Amino acid sequence: MNRRNFLCAGIGGFAWSNLAMMRSASAMSSDRVLVVLFMRGGWDGLNVTVPYGDSAYYSLRPNIAIPEPRKGGPEAALDLDGFFGFHPSMTAFHDLYQKGMVAVMPAVQYAAASRSHFAGQDVIESGMLAQGDNGWLARYIQAAGKNPAISAVSISEQMPRSLFGLSIPPLVIPGLSGLSLAASQSDLPVVEKLINTAYSRSTRSGNPYASSLYEIGRELTARLAELQNAGSTYVSADAGYPVSTLGRSLSQASALIKARLGVEVIALNANGWDTHAAQGGSHPQARMSGLLADVSDSIGAFFYDLGVDASRVLLLTATEFGRTAAENGSEGTDHGNASTWMAVGPNVRGGVYLGSGWPGLDPSSLYEGRYLSHTIDFRTIYAEILQGFVGFSNVSEILPNSPRQILGIV
Repeated sequence: MNRRNFLCAGIGGFAWSNLAMMRSASAMSSDRVLVVLFMRGGWDGLNVTVPYGDSAYYSLRPNIAIPEPRKGGPEAALDLDGFFGFHPSMTAFHDLYQKGMVAVMPAVQYAAASRSHFAGQDVIESGMLAQGDNGWLARYIQAAGKNPAISAVSISEQMPRSLFGLSIPPLVIPGLSGLSLAASQSDLPVVEKLINTAYSRSTRSGNPYASSLYEIGRELTARLAELQNAGSTYVSADAGYPVSTLGRSLSQASALIKARLGVEVIALNANGWDTHAAQGGSHPQARMSGLLADVSDSIGAFFYDLGVDASRVLLLTATEFGRTAAENGSEGTDHGNASTWMAVGPNVRGGVYLGSGWPGLDPSSLYEGRYLSHTIDFRTIYAEILQGFVGFSNVSEILPNSPRQILGIV
């Protein structure tokens, strides 16, 4: 095994060492788990939650509009309340809605919102309109006195901004099955022997953290195996996850939740929503149809897989912005303003939530003449989840200067 591979294995081992405390700490953690799924790229809320009751919708989108439910057939919207409907690819999500498990918020954003992906994601994930250096989930974990190495996980390639700013970095993994201390299976016994030998020695004096570090090191290989086992042991064989990045990520999230290792916050991503061209309408082979089918089927499988543990979980979908109200010349949509957010789970009060009302799609109602106006500030959603689901009362500490707006989604 060469020096570079050993060094990579050592760095990885140190990153996972925090997880050695998970089992003993899980009894002290909250029973609730918040899963935040970020739709990166700005998903088109108007074709997610279709406002078929607003006639202007069809004049704005002659090629990509979703037919209203009364048209019938597999390409018609799935009715929610007589005015809104889900995209027809979202059958699993529609089933959850009919069970009262989905709160749909079709017009979410913030005042004077950015239409830059990076700036928009920074605002949404920081939870503050002004530039900040930490994320809203990080501030919650810190204010609630949680150990971030135990309570927070990002199943992704890199840490999301929502978890920036913690003194101890949370676990960031692409998946449980790939966790390993070595670059190859043949190297694993060598690495394990080196670690066990190193941490079996006496601790050095003068280091206040030495005792804890050595204790973690001695348990590292066993705890790592525990995480690997969770990735296979706790996933139902018949859950029906799509063979996709999101399906795999949510199956891993389910495994962590059911394994009860102390995880309370899980951050995930769904990419591909920057649909400037060939977005498509409701045809099953259209680009957005495929994206939405993946999201819907993955989340449906996730809650099925959780079983009784679903009562402990709330999943929130978020995005940096919506798309233009009108389709463009390439039969796509450009960067916009308000979009659909959804909260999903047994603790949610299902229904459609409009805040101050549906803003409308007629020219006089559109923000700057092009974009859906927002009627719900995204921080209101965070606040209600923190208070009503997580049970954290001092919301102003997490969301300073947040507007007061009561939705009642939890």
